[in-house]
Amino acid sequence: MWLYPTIFVVIILCFIGYYLTVRVGHNIEGSGQERDPEVPEEIQEHPFLLNPIILSYAVFGAFTGIIIFYYWARGY
Repeated sequence: MWLYPTIFVVIILCFIGYYLTVRVGHNIEGSGQERDPEVPEEIQEHPFLLNPIILSYAVFGAFTGIIIFYYWARGY
């Protein structure tokens, strides 16, 4: 029952990760630098907001919460 929603969420996360990885690669190629640039001020002020690991945990937690709520509401 949860196979297709799980596959859908995993595919979305893979596409987002691939897009972000390719974007970083193009930014490095375009700038001609091999070193990472300085960390933007927005990320320095909010280091957890744009962290992909934390975002993945948030998506996983929301998905798990939906599953738990579904079974709780059905009375299992």
